[in-house]
Amino acid sequence: MNIGVISGASSGIGYEITKLLDKEELDELWLIALSEDELKEASKILIKPVRLFALDLSKNNALDMLCEQLNEIKPKIKYLVCSAGVGFNGNLADLTPSQISKTVDINVRALTSLTYLALPYICEGGKIIEIASGSGFMPQPGFSVYAASKAYVISLSRAIRQELKGRKISVTAVCPGPVQTPFFSGLENVKDYKRKFAITPERVASHAVKCAKRKKAISTPTFSMKMVHLASKIFPTSLMLKFYK
Repeated sequence: MNIGVISGASSGIGYEITKLLDKEELDELWLIALSEDELKEASKILIKPVRLFALDLSKNNALDMLCEQLNEIKPKIKYLVCSAGVGFNGNLADLTPSQISKTVDINVRALTSLTYLALPYICEGGKIIEIASGSGFMPQPGFSVYAASKAYVISLSRAIRQELKGRKISVTAVCPGPVQTPFFSGLENVKDYKRKFAITPERVASHAVKCAKRKKAISTPTFSMKMVHLASKIFPTSLMLKFYK
């Protein structure tokens, strides 16, 4: 049985990628999100059979149920999409311990654990899509923990991409700028220009899947993020931070 596994599948980028994978040659979609009700609502428009996993990825044992299903059914994963994420803006000193731990638990630990658990079942030619962020290209004062967590995702993606070459499995890190999602709209004190230039999750998802099919290492769906990515390679971080606003 060929399947796609998507976390963060009930909204935003994960939801839009789910809709695209519903058109692929897959037997089932395995969808992960926090709310069972939201998963059920999101799955109503899908054609393919689905399995729903309402999991709190901030918990250490959150993936136990998924692990049991993988061990029992032993499917072939053609697409793994790690889209669940959270973030809080503000200086490190102004964040709460809960906000810090939740960001690291979901963006770093859960993403890594899900990828690890899925690896034995990903088939030759399979595709891993890790949702990172353009914030991961350089440190972000005022958004430090989130940006650092996304820098981790980019680094992990690049490393395992090399590790999995022998199995012909591609890994794509998706690095958009601001995206019109509930996550972004819920942030406080976001600069007006960032809200103005935020793009749709549909655009991010479409570019991400296209890049995965082309086995691209990085998906940057806008010209501005391509330039930020390029600048991060050319200029010292200390210089770029002087111009950061």
